[in-house]
Order: sequence, then structure tokens, then C-alpha cells
Amino acid sequence: MTEEQAKEIPIVVSYGGGTNSTAMLILMKRRGERPALIMFADTGDEKPETYSHLYVMQSWCMVNDFPQITVVKNDQPKALLDGSLSSECIRLGTMPSKTFGFSSCSVKWKVTPQEKYLKQWMQERILESIIHYIGYDYDEIHRSQKPAPAQEWRDRRYPLIDARWGRDECVAAIDAEGLPRPGKSACFMCPSSKKWEVVWLKKTHPELYGKAIAMEARAINGEGQAPAARVAGLGRNWNWQTFAGPENTDDIDCGCYDGESAVEGAE
Repeated sequence: MTEEQAKEIPIVVSYGGGTNSTAMLILMKRRGERPALIMFADTGDEKPETYSHLYVMQSWCMVNDFPQITVVKNDQPKALLDGSLSSECIRLGTMPSKTFGFSSCSVKWKVTPQEKYLKQWMQERILESIIHYIGYDYDEIHRSQKPAPAQEWRDRRYPLIDARWGRDECVAAIDAEGLPRPGKSACFMCPSSKKWEVVWLKKTHPELYGKAIAMEARAINGEGQAPAARVAGLGRNWNWQTFAGPENTDDIDCGCYDGESAVEGAE
């Protein structure tokens, strides 16, 4: 594909609401690139800070002549009834699939809604291909090297890696742009949360912490479908409710959707 041909293909951005995806939009502005579509998958369970930052970025997009961020949600009947991943887990008496080493929660609540919307969006515009920008930074270049299904219609690109922007460069770009730092974007009950993040949630959003431990207790007590014997709690090998210390743990990648396609077989 020539450079001139690439200019005619629309750029689609998967926006996660966190540091990397925010920095990626700033990088695009600096390069004079304008996305045709920006998607944000709402599980219904992002932290309040993420939803607040989303409003900030909607205004930023308007000022910078970027399209408004399109919020997509799972529109399956049961998902609409539940309204969120956490409500679904409580109804079923289970915990997010990541607790048990799987990724079906990400597929259902993040991947599928974006893929469905994207395909419809392309059909409406009679588009045969897109350039898909994914916000992995240079410090996590390994994520871009994971096998992905070959798709002639999707050209995956990693602008932050190409620009050699790691987390420090991303934060610096956000500061220079005069934007608030978004913090980590993840569901409030994410099984990959560090212990200090659980303490922060309890202190900052006690109602969300209460919902998380209610979900955990229901699953651990065998009130639903969760194979609870395999895990100690939401922390996999530790229980959120009984944990009582602010010590740190290793940072575990939650593996949530950043643009790779799981519909065709990769998360």
C-alpha cells in the first residue's frame, strides 16, 4: 500500500479511556491525523473517574475537530437487562471470567460491541478497509507481537510504539496538552487489580467496593455458577473482603480489549 492510498483509508481508534489511548489521540493531533471513528466500549462498570475523563475528552475532540467518541454497549437482550458486567455476575452468582483465567467477559462486553458497531459503520459507508489504531505503548511492545487473525480489511497499527512513546512519554504528552491524567481504565471489580487499588476503591468508592465483595461472596458461597473452589476470591489467590492491608502486588495485565479482534479468534 502506497502512502497516498493509505491517506484515503479511514482511521478507526479503539479508545479505552486510559493513559495510552488518550496519549494516542494527542499524538494523532500532533501528526495532523484525523480519525474517522473513535469507539469506547462501556461495560457499565468503569470507575467514575473514567466516565468523567470521557466527558473531558469529548470536549477535547470537539475543540480539535475530531469526531465525538462513540460509546458502544452490548445490546444482547440479557445484557440490556443486566445493564453491566457486574450485574450479570451477581445475577449468575459468578465473578468476571478473568478471575478464572478466561477472557469471555472482555469478549462479550468490549470486543463484540465494538466489532459489531464497526462492521455496521463500514457497511453504511461502503468501506472495504480501515486502518485500526491500537494504543499499546512502547513499554508493552510485546502485546503488539501476539498473533492476530489475518484480515485484509483491517490494517492494525500501533502509533505509540512507532513513536517510541512509553508510559512516561504518554503521561508527559497528556500534561503538555493541559489535560487531566486519566489514571487506569478498568472495571472497578477487575480481578487484576493490585491490593493497593482495592484499598483505594474501598476508601474512594465504598459503594462500588461493597458491590464487588457482594459479588465475590455470592460466588464463593456457591450461590451460582462460579467454579469457586478454583480461586480464593476476586484476587484469584486472595479474597477482596478478607484482605486488610495496603501492600502492593505484581502488576498483572488484565488483558482487556485494546483493539485486537476476538471475534475471529484472538483477544
